[in-house]
Amino acid sequence: MLVVDSDPIVALVTQRRLQLALAADVEVTVAPSAGVAWLRCIREHIDLVIVDPSPRDRAAGALVKALREVCTDIPVLMLTAMDTPRLRAEMRALGVRHYFAKPLTLPELGQGVRVALGMNRAPHEGVRPTDPFGRC
Repeated sequence: MLVVDSDPIVALVTQRRLQLALAADVEVTVAPSAGVAWLRCIREHIDLVIVDPSPRDRAAGALVKALREVCTDIPVLMLTAMDTPRLRAEMRALGVRHYFAKPLTLPELGQGVRVALGMNRAPHEGVRPTDPFGRC
């Protein structure tokens, strides 16, 4: 699981909250930018991308769009403190199916992640199949 947030403190808090909510079920890592997240998604096995969009740039939308076009099997969960009807509409148009506005409780966050991950798991295996070249 990859948390994308340009604010290192918020990213650390989100990472720790997810580790608490999910215990040892998943590994939670952090990417400081959409560009770094994209590179990791095409090079590594990433089972979920959690994006906290910044109102100052459009990189989150570009990342989501690229994931929808190239890495179609990686679900995206949007987690934002800057919830607006416009952002919701934009993310819905990009195919984001998991959208949460902060603040939310630890159980709500954990459940949202479990749902997003459950949609992506192969039956009886618990992991998603990967491309033989390790991309997406």
